[in-house]
Amino acid sequence: MKIGEFAQSAGVSPSKVRFYEARGLLPSAPRQQNGYRSYGSTDLKRLQRILRAQSLGFTLDQIAGFMALSEDEQKAKQGVVEAAEAKLAEIDRHLSDVLERRRQIIAFLDEMRARERRRS
Repeated sequence: MKIGEFAQSAGVSPSKVRFYEARGLLPSAPRQQNGYRSYGSTDLKRLQRILRAQSLGFTLDQIAGFMALSEDEQKAKQGVVEAAEAKLAEIDRHLSDVLERRRQIIAFLDEMRARERRRS
């Protein structure tokens, strides 16, 4: 399939596909005789994995690392698991911080409302 159809199948723009190729996340697509890029189902699966990893908050550098590891399947699985565990720990820390700020804001609002009631 040509780049437009390929990009549409994944829900991205052709320029994003070219960007991923330039970053080395997608291999350079073979060219047809007319010069058009030609993509297959393997390329689409790879692009979908890239997009899923991005949606989970992984950086392009991390994703590139996953892709490089994929040649040694056992190493790749371990690397992805470790990165996912680190990402989860990061999210947990962020969530903890957000919940603490929420608690502080609630305490602040309670204090402000109590002051207002005392004035009334």
